[in-house]
Amino acid sequence: MTPTHSGALQIVRESLAFLRASVADLPEAAMEWKPLPTASTVSVLVVHAITSTRFFLRAGTGVTVSITEYRANDRARAFRTTGVPKDDLLAMIDAFSGEAESILAGGAEDQLSSTIVMSTTDGLPVPTRNGAATIMAAIAHLREHVGHLQLMHDLWLAANPV
Repeated sequence: MTPTHSGALQIVRESLAFLRASVADLPEAAMEWKPLPTASTVSVLVVHAITSTRFFLRAGTGVTVSITEYRANDRARAFRTTGVPKDDLLAMIDAFSGEAESILAGGAEDQLSSTIVMSTTDGLPVPTRNGAATIMAAIAHLREHVGHLQLMHDLWLAANPV
């Protein structure tokens, strides 16, 4: 594994630990709670954080991907997530740590500077990035959702004082 891929794995694992801590500290009822009607639930945020990180890490390590298929399938399903028990969400987070290692272990030095092509037919914009930038974007997006979950954690506790 290159130093860049190894560093990316370290940040992904740290992010997943933060994600896990936010979920683990909440009761089961919080998994489907929304602070506002238009907000995402904890379960949606966890599933989306994992599926999007998986997609962009694969893209950044040279796996040919279709962003159109991702948007229509994995992403759409993630935002329809309901009824996933807390223990299952924690298991997903734990399992993805190993999967992220496998994905990043497949990365090579030359992919970091190569342009990543994500095929699309949905007309939505796709930024042109190299492999390193795609991996960084995956991590940045994951951390964004870690922050969302940390905020959801705090909002739940504020709305449901012990």
